[in-house]
Amino acid sequence: MKKLLTAVLCAAMLLSLAACGEGPGTLPEPDAEDVPTPTGTPEPTPSPTPTPFYDPLSGEVIEEDISMDRPWAVMINNLQQALPQCGVSEAELLYEIPAEGGITRMMAVFTDISGVEKLGSMRSIRPYYGEVGMSYDAIIVHAGGSEAGYSLLRDNDWDHLDGVRETYAAAPFQRDPDRMQYGVEHSLFANGPKLIEAAEEKGFAFEHDGEYDYGLSFDDDAAEQCTDEAEFAQINFNSYKYTRFRYNAGEGVYYAEQYGEPYMDADYDVQLSFANLLFLQTEIKVIDSYGRLDVELTGEGSGWFVTGGRCVEITWQRDGLTSPFHYYLADGSELNLSPGHSYIGIMGNDAGCTVSFEEAE
Repeated sequence: MKKLLTAVLCAAMLLSLAACGEGPGTLPEPDAEDVPTPTGTPEPTPSPTPTPFYDPLSGEVIEEDISMDRPWAVMINNLQQALPQCGVSEAELLYEIPAEGGITRMMAVFTDISGVEKLGSMRSIRPYYGEVGMSYDAIIVHAGGSEAGYSLLRDNDWDHLDGVRETYAAAPFQRDPDRMQYGVEHSLFANGPKLIEAAEEKGFAFEHDGEYDYGLSFDDDAAEQCTDEAEFAQINFNSYKYTRFRYNAGEGVYYAEQYGEPYMDADYDVQLSFANLLFLQTEIKVIDSYGRLDVELTGEGSGWFVTGGRCVEITWQRDGLTSPFHYYLADGSELNLSPGHSYIGIMGNDAGCTVSFEEAE
């Protein structure tokens, strides 16, 4: 009887405890702060976007850093009977400057010539062309030169390859027999990869000795600096030689013409085009009986900048023999160029040297 009563009492106690929620196997409710917050799959950490590299002469995006590489500055024949030229469309910068007798010559400046198989025709150098090359710390390539041109290179111990007075095991200069009918002086061409071999043979440095300032800055909105329309542009070096440019809005470039024809690169079968046109005025004077010129490329002067179908007056400045050109707007702020290739025409400041933005009828 006592055992039965004890069993009944135990059963009653268990039911009472179960009703209060504290029966066997029941844990107390945890505080809210003790409950772990459920989490999903963690978001992967995004990889940082690689900093792009830019061509220092064109402002265009490139695949590797070449900011320490020295450019190449190559003298190009521009007589009408020596046309068409070859390889010049690959140059980031193309300078056109008068030479004796009213003609002009080009200096083509490349960041890389390793892919240019035929370049020319080559021509001789003058001191002011040498100064252009030196303003970029470039390796200069030419075919002969005036004594003053040679003196400039020699006195400054400048790295240069000469297709007339020197020979190289790499044989970077070759005559094109098809061009000799117009004169042997119009037949010399250079090969880019072999020029590199010849420079190695001479022990030239291929990199700048420290950081180098080219004096150039770039902006996609460079046309916003301009004040006037310029769908057409023409630079007149004299009554004999002028170069024209027509804007292609769809491509954002100016196509060049000279001697009344499209300005062509025969090796690449393209008409030369430029994102930027710079027309610079300076003092040019005849210095000898051969008609050789002195072109003042230090100090400062005026000019015009053309891009994106628009133009604006600018000033230029260059402090010394190896200093870069700098360009400024009227308010003194630095000029920005559009990314792409640039043409730089340097002309005198006399009455026959003019720039126009309307085509004569």
